[in-house]
Amino acid sequence: MVKLVIKPIAEVVNEEEVRKRTEEYLNDMLKNARIIGDGLYLVDEPTGRATPSLFSYDCMVKSLIKLRFGTIVSMDSLRNLARGKAIHDIYQEWFKIANPNVHVEVESGIETTDTSGRADIVYLREFDGEEIWGLIELKSSWSLNEDREKRYLKQIVSYVLMLEEAGIPIREAYLVTMKDVKSLPINRLRREYQGVIDELKMLETYQGWPIEPPDKSLCVKCELRPICITYSTYKSNRFINNQ
Repeated sequence: MVKLVIKPIAEVVNEEEVRKRTEEYLNDMLKNARIIGDGLYLVDEPTGRATPSLFSYDCMVKSLIKLRFGTIVSMDSLRNLARGKAIHDIYQEWFKIANPNVHVEVESGIETTDTSGRADIVYLREFDGEEIWGLIELKSSWSLNEDREKRYLKQIVSYVLMLEEAGIPIREAYLVTMKDVKSLPINRLRREYQGVIDELKMLETYQGWPIEPPDKSLCVKCELRPICITYSTYKSNRFINNQ
């Protein structure tokens, strides 16, 4: 039996190393980013493919913008992306060293008929004479509210289903945050979120744009407000109706 070593992110990463890598990654991102006005940067081009990472967004309209126009962020969010990448890389490097007898793959690309994505950590270990495939999703958050955790669980189940379609049966999975390691009940989550792939395909094939924000309270602090067609339409309609 090969025991798996998993720790919360904060127990693994060194803040000085995170800062150093964040600056390096930020500079690299800025070299390839395109300024599109309103303090926003286009980080990558659209693929038109729905990926499980879209579940990380708190608004369907943000997902549609990423699908059709690419990843668009402010400088603060760009720095957060760079910091997240730094944290992921450091943790993944540690995980390989901490588990020398476990086969580990990081940022594994998964392509299926319906969707594509990249899992943070996929591993294969021996347990009671069996080979066990597992999955670890990393989130550089200190706390999760119910809504955010639900969205992350959908993301994880999507990876599980995609990996199974690719011939890799995931038997165990973990959600790892800055201060916590949560073992996930795979079979129960698979039943609860069995429609996640259909949700992704619905986003991919969605026609037009929503004319009203799904949650107007999110618009107040949303960095994409200056370019959001939905918000612009909603604001115009509200102005007309108030006349």
